[in-house]
Amino acid sequence: MQIGSMRTTPLLGAGLAALTAFLITVGACQGRAPAPAPTPVQPDFQPTATVRELMHSVIDPSADVVWLSVQTQVTDEGSVEIRPRTDEAWASVRRGAIILLESANLLMIPGRPVAHPDEKSVAPGVELEPDEIAVLIAEDRNAWNARAIVLHEVAASVIEAIDAKDADKVFNLGEEIEAVCESCHRQYWYPGEVIPTFPADAPVGQYREGLQSDPLPRGAPISN
Repeated sequence: MQIGSMRTTPLLGAGLAALTAFLITVGACQGRAPAPAPTPVQPDFQPTATVRELMHSVIDPSADVVWLSVQTQVTDEGSVEIRPRTDEAWASVRRGAIILLESANLLMIPGRPVAHPDEKSVAPGVELEPDEIAVLIAEDRNAWNARAIVLHEVAASVIEAIDAKDADKVFNLGEEIEAVCESCHRQYWYPGEVIPTFPADAPVGQYREGLQSDPLPRGAPISN
């Protein structure tokens, strides 16, 4: 018998080997740099509806919901103030504002035609032909996108006013929506139209100024 000697069984030796391998693996993993995140892939948009269809079927109807939610109707019996007065009424206006908000993003999707090939101007001599409108948009796509972003920002403000149940603010922002839309139409649809000036004694307000001056000149950079 040898005193002071130590014998290891095969089972103990295998366990020590496995532990050593585990510690080596953990150390290697801790020192390894994380894998880079995959590069986002631009989605393959399918812009089937034309700009004209978006305006007629999405933008105009949703803007009408906002515009008509706060108004004054004058009848033979007097004036009637229209306001959302229930949670359901406010929710209905909010749905319209959400649609209007996201329609601005739809306008910025590249490759969307202005109209179908067989469609013509609805007001020849006043409104340009679809092909002419498409040329103006293509000449300065950044300006087109910037106008859509302004519409998005105004619609976002409308949603905030709706959530606060501020009918007066919804009304004022509705005028801003109209000014933004009219500015775009004057730039691309009927750029040669002459807008009559207001009388000198007409009240000056944000809406009046928006109609007579372009709030976003063509070629303006997109604001962050």
